[in-house]
Amino acid sequence: MISANAQNLTQTVKGKVIDIDTNTPLVGVTIVLLDSDPIQGSISDLDGNFKLDKVPVGRQSFKMSYLGYENIYRNEVPVASGREVVLNIQMKESFVSMDEVKVFAHKDKSQALNVMANISSHQISVESTSRVAAGISDPARTAQSYAGVSSADDEGNELVIRGNSPRGMLWRMEGIEIPNPNHFPNGEGGSGGGVSALSSQVLSNSDFFTSAFPADYGNALSGVFDLRLRKGNAEKREYAFQLGVLGAQVAAEGPIVKGKQASYLINYRYSTLEMLSKIGIDISGGDVVPKFQDLSYKLYFPTRKAGYFSIWGLGGISSAGSNYLTDSTLWTYRSDRYGYSENHRLMINGITHNYIFKNGKTYIRSVAAYSTTTSSVVEDSLGHGYMRATTQDENMEYGTLSLNSFINHKFNSRHIIRTGLTVHHKTFSLYMKDYNYEERKLETLISNSGSTQMMEGYLQWQYRLSEKLEINTGFHGTYMFLNSDFVIEPRMGLTWKVNNKNSINIGAGLHSKAEPLSIYLAEQEAPDGTIFTPNLDLGITRSAHLVAGYNWNFAQDFRLKTELYYQYLYNVPVNDEDTTGTVSALNFSSGYTNKQLSNRGTGRNYGLELTLEKFFSNNYYLLATTSIFESKYTMPEFEERNTTFNSGYINNLVAGKEFMVGKNKQNIIGANLRVIWRGGYRTIPLNLEESILQNRDVRDYEQAYETKAPDYFRVDVGV
Repeated sequence: MISANAQNLTQTVKGKVIDIDTNTPLVGVTIVLLDSDPIQGSISDLDGNFKLDKVPVGRQSFKMSYLGYENIYRNEVPVASGREVVLNIQMKESFVSMDEVKVFAHKDKSQALNVMANISSHQISVESTSRVAAGISDPARTAQSYAGVSSADDEGNELVIRGNSPRGMLWRMEGIEIPNPNHFPNGEGGSGGGVSALSSQVLSNSDFFTSAFPADYGNALSGVFDLRLRKGNAEKREYAFQLGVLGAQVAAEGPIVKGKQASYLINYRYSTLEMLSKIGIDISGGDVVPKFQDLSYKLYFPTRKAGYFSIWGLGGISSAGSNYLTDSTLWTYRSDRYGYSENHRLMINGITHNYIFKNGKTYIRSVAAYSTTTSSVVEDSLGHGYMRATTQDENMEYGTLSLNSFINHKFNSRHIIRTGLTVHHKTFSLYMKDYNYEERKLETLISNSGSTQMMEGYLQWQYRLSEKLEINTGFHGTYMFLNSDFVIEPRMGLTWKVNNKNSINIGAGLHSKAEPLSIYLAEQEAPDGTIFTPNLDLGITRSAHLVAGYNWNFAQDFRLKTELYYQYLYNVPVNDEDTTGTVSALNFSSGYTNKQLSNRGTGRNYGLELTLEKFFSNNYYLLATTSIFESKYTMPEFEERNTTFNSGYINNLVAGKEFMVGKNKQNIIGANLRVIWRGGYRTIPLNLEESILQNRDVRDYEQAYETKAPDYFRVDVGV
């Protein structure tokens, strides 16, 4: 909600304009506030900076124009009285030469920030994360509104993309891979959690990919979330406090030194449930109160000759649990006599350096980041003699030092080339015990510590054959030092702009993802008592993506988009000794096993997606998507089966409208609707006769994943 007093309030709108391909500031760009009378405008200075004072509060639209560059429009920008608006503008050079310049309007509000992206990409704005009903300012929950994307369950925010397991997701921040950025993470290999540790107070617009990623993305099978942090206000100190259902947060930003361009931005959040518990309000039902807190920040230091430096980070602590019932007369279910506690820690710190060479066509960006994660889980049970026994005890610690650097060169408006290298040094301390009910003892599944490395490199080239045809080609390579596995992956993307309203996009390439280190280092005990690691030589899971799409901008701010895709997965980890034919990595969203695995599994996902989108304008927006797909897997000695995530179809509807209220119509009340309807996930049916005979649950594995859970239907409304 944007609030104002009865008077005509105004705010400052400022920002910076750069060349999207070279990062060089653009001098003399004209910025105009549309529909202003008299006309309000500004011109970018030597550093590309601009400022418009006294912009009326409310929704405002801006046009940026520059000779030899495509026009940029920023429509329906929310201007509020409480905080200055900062616009980071990236302009693309027009294809034609200077003596025959034609200026084309650039209005695709969903186009990815990554200039090498052609298809299956979405730009997620900070505003959209706060606008989606029940999105709770979580980028992952916002992404569940897109075609082919759903959640694994209501408890978490992990993403099931086009029938893929959530294990195939990659998270990046400021250009480098990071661990799962969520509180209460799902477990080994999991990509989601109960609550996002990310705050919309520090996020900038980010990219989300669902297939056929550009060559600079590696270690991903199903999707990529490329997060970016915004800079703090370098001219004015601003503070914000927000109290919500999940937590209370406070943010501060401003110049580090007055009159300089260096700035700081910091946000801290504390869980609401824990605050209520501390003042005597208990809504946990006797269980352990879920607790979390997180801190995120970014410090920005520009220099005159050495480029800019930024220091950034994210930290989070979370814990939860449940207590067993101490009165055995109340034991109705087996879970009544079990209790557990979980504790998680996340820490990411990084430094980024960006330097533009004097030729104005080349820049180099380098990132160094260190991250640690710790997850510990202890589960206890009470016997009928009230004897307490530990049934699970695990503590998994990971640390990663990552160094990344890439260089980007723009030859001219036709040719851009980019190449980069990333090195990861990974440390680990892994400990897990699980109760063996047959032998009635705790069994050690893994107890290992040490370090290893992974290296990634890529090269990509963008070639604009004409004003209407653009091709991106390249390759990505990955080398695992742990077992000397090497993968080389060619990539290709194409965009053909048939005319101003129609375009065709194609993407193809090979992609891969390594398993969590705990899977490779799983331990078993040989008959002679020695410990060995059966999965040390397990290869990286691989896949081939092919996607074709069509975009039709049939009216102003309206778009109809369709995508047809096929994905083939191979080298998939499976358990050859599994007699049920279900233990494939494609069926699990997270988890750990010490069973011996091989790369003999395969899978395939194929489907059709349709999207109708009305971008925000005239005080309303609409996003309606439908997806029809199949998700299959195979294992040795078994016929092809449905994966557990083969729900068959997903339908989403997101819509909202803003109402101008108040004496001067400067207050805004927004109403938002979200509807999700998808098929149920696949299940393994119960063998009723055997269950009755054996007095326990017995599953019919011959019919594994043939039956479906009931359809999932949900409606959320937010005001």
